[in-house]
Amino acid sequence: MATRTLAVRSRVVERSPIFYGWVIWLVATVGLIATSPGQSFSVSLFNDHFIADFAMSRTDVSGLFGLGTFIASLSLTWVGRQMDRHGSRRVGTVVLILFAAVLMSLSVIITGPLTLFFAFFAIRFLGQGSLGLVSSTAIARWWEEKRGWVIGLSLVGFALWQSVYLTILQSLIDAHGWRTTWVILGAVIAVTVLPMWWFFMRDTPERHGLLPDGALPKSEEETEADAESVIANSWRLKEAMRTFLFWVFILGRIMPAAFGTGLIFHQVSIFGEMGYSAEVVAQAFGVTSIVSAMTTILIGRVISRLPRQSMVMAFQLFVLGSAMFLSMHVTQDWMLWVYAMLIGIMIGCGGTFDGTVWADMFGRHYLGEIRGFASTALVAGTSIGPILFGLSYDTFGSYDTVRWVGMVAVAIPMILSLFMTKPRRRV
Repeated sequence: MATRTLAVRSRVVERSPIFYGWVIWLVATVGLIATSPGQSFSVSLFNDHFIADFAMSRTDVSGLFGLGTFIASLSLTWVGRQMDRHGSRRVGTVVLILFAAVLMSLSVIITGPLTLFFAFFAIRFLGQGSLGLVSSTAIARWWEEKRGWVIGLSLVGFALWQSVYLTILQSLIDAHGWRTTWVILGAVIAVTVLPMWWFFMRDTPERHGLLPDGALPKSEEETEADAESVIANSWRLKEAMRTFLFWVFILGRIMPAAFGTGLIFHQVSIFGEMGYSAEVVAQAFGVTSIVSAMTTILIGRVISRLPRQSMVMAFQLFVLGSAMFLSMHVTQDWMLWVYAMLIGIMIGCGGTFDGTVWADMFGRHYLGEIRGFASTALVAGTSIGPILFGLSYDTFGSYDTVRWVGMVAVAIPMILSLFMTKPRRRV
């Protein structure tokens, strides 16, 4: 027997002059931006300070970061389940409180390798993992037909933020030191993002008598029927795991996380061997965020019109394989810029896929635990990739071996994804 779902009144939702999904989009986009202190591009600016202050090698810091990231990824399925049970608003609020508190405490907590490991675990679990998961899933629950496009707009905002954020972060470190910078980052999240999330985030449109995409409200009986239909057509994680499509998609998302992150993490070394300085590589990669933003908008607009949404995954994996091949044959400056653009396309495809396809394939009601499991695989991949590239270099004297292995590996889910269709749920 279906559970009766009653609409909850909210003055914030009722007084909104626009469809409240746009408010959710804004708050969740700010949430995605707030994950920045837990992202690898932020940590990279602190690495030299950790090495100098604690007499550690670069390999030591990378190893602690990878281990902390991997362990953090193991809890994301649990976070997704809590979001399904308690909603995006409550879970996101708790995550933001803990994330802000951890960031502000890092100035005194980090005293050596052991505490640095716990710091990496905490910011990767709370920031890059949990907050990113809650924010992107919140958008997916308020949008359906326009989901790809709206998710794309959020990722564009995140990409544009990256283009200025690192400069700001480096200025803070130079002016105030790395310890005080952590305090500033935590304080900014506590006084801006946290109250915004609590006051304006809401869990699902059906809970407030609305429908995804701003469709016209129906009668109370029809609204209840729609809410029950969402539950009936949604897959639990254990059900999704019985489908072949689920594992093809998981494998297809691990590949860019592992080999894409490996390329980016070691890009200075890779292109340094070809005679390019770190400054030249950084200049070329300035175009990556712009291309990523453009790709996100384009893919977001067309993904719902494709005969198979899995074609986005196939395209992303083809681009990744092309980037790995090109990275072995860069002989002119323009080729380095093309490589940077390929990385941007790869990143843009992945973000749109995660924000759109999981919900379209398996429904919205249990999306948290499904996205949580996928995020676990994704984050685990980001921790393994740099290690694989490092082992290839230390063992064989170059990165060629891991890149050839990567090109073969990505071909498997790339080909399989071309034949994937939406599974039918057995009731």
